[in-house]
Amino acid sequence: MRRSALIAAAALAICCAGCGAPVHPREVEQLQLVQTLGYDSDGDTVTVSVSSGRALGGGSAALLSAQGASVTDAIRNLQSWSAREELFFAHVRFAVVGETAAREGIAPVLDFFERNTQTALDLPLFIVRGATARELIAASPDPEYEVTALLASLTRDAERMGTEHCFTVLEAARQLGRSGAALCPAVRPAPAAENAPSAEEGATALLPAGYGVLRGGALVGFLDEEEALGTDLLLGLSGQSCYVLPCGEGRVTVELRSSRADITPCADGAEGPGALIGLVCRAGIVEAEGVEDLTGSALPTLSAALAQRIDGQIAAALSASARLGTDFLELGRRLGIPGMTHGLPASLRWRTQVTAVIERSYDIGRSEDLTGGGQGHG
Repeated sequence: MRRSALIAAAALAICCAGCGAPVHPREVEQLQLVQTLGYDSDGDTVTVSVSSGRALGGGSAALLSAQGASVTDAIRNLQSWSAREELFFAHVRFAVVGETAAREGIAPVLDFFERNTQTALDLPLFIVRGATARELIAASPDPEYEVTALLASLTRDAERMGTEHCFTVLEAARQLGRSGAALCPAVRPAPAAENAPSAEEGATALLPAGYGVLRGGALVGFLDEEEALGTDLLLGLSGQSCYVLPCGEGRVTVELRSSRADITPCADGAEGPGALIGLVCRAGIVEAEGVEDLTGSALPTLSAALAQRIDGQIAAALSASARLGTDFLELGRRLGIPGMTHGLPASLRWRTQVTAVIERSYDIGRSEDLTGGGQGHG
């Protein structure tokens, strides 16, 4: 009993010792939420720009920007320009890095998120192609085109349609740690007026722009649409990508339903190490224009055309890895070949074998009724 009493007394003394910092509660009205954080750098000075996101009821977002010697220093300076008592970063949903800053390296951004106890790591990290993060965040006067809302919409569409995978801060850090390379989704601002006449004058939309490729944490180049789609296929991230294929005098639009890539090492004689890249995919017809009959040889012909398109995208992704000197596909790790952190070696040979199966819309999900298949070989 005495021992239990001493333990309880000690615990009470620790709780009441007052060795911790006093808690200063804040009224919710005094907190300025931050939902998008942007990073720019010119080598000496860091610029941090933030958006609070659209306010309830459709009000305008609070946009702030400040400079400093580091990310933390710039954020401290942001506070001086805020109309609220305290900036609150626990609800940051997106991080964006300007192209110039990304070419210098994103290590300061990764370090900030990894050390900060408020922010999460599972938020998408975007690179702004051809512009700064500040320009992107402050670009649009139309509250409907606020950057957080645009990034949320783009993320949903990109994941569903397979235009690009929205890699997170955590995924980028892990990829860099594993293979010295990482992919970040790229975006570019574009005037909204041409395609959205209802937008306010000067409103800026946000479009996917492939992937930014990092080597050692610094941007070394971008992947275009074909290279990005080939990368997604090899990584199993293709989503519901669409392909428009010729069919006689007309054309058919198919939507990818599933895909699976298998990459295995194989001997290539005296030429050095080799890789066999096999990919099996299924797609469904979602639109047919100028096509009267999709029976007989039509489906096998379409399947072969799809296999050829996908084979070209895979080849484009592999060529981009060699061109950029970066193993962003992590083939070295997947094939068990050391020393591939600087891209595909010239001695590496690969063969591709793509099998595509196209289903008619009323056959989708009924594998026993499949009537067509095609193969492409690189």
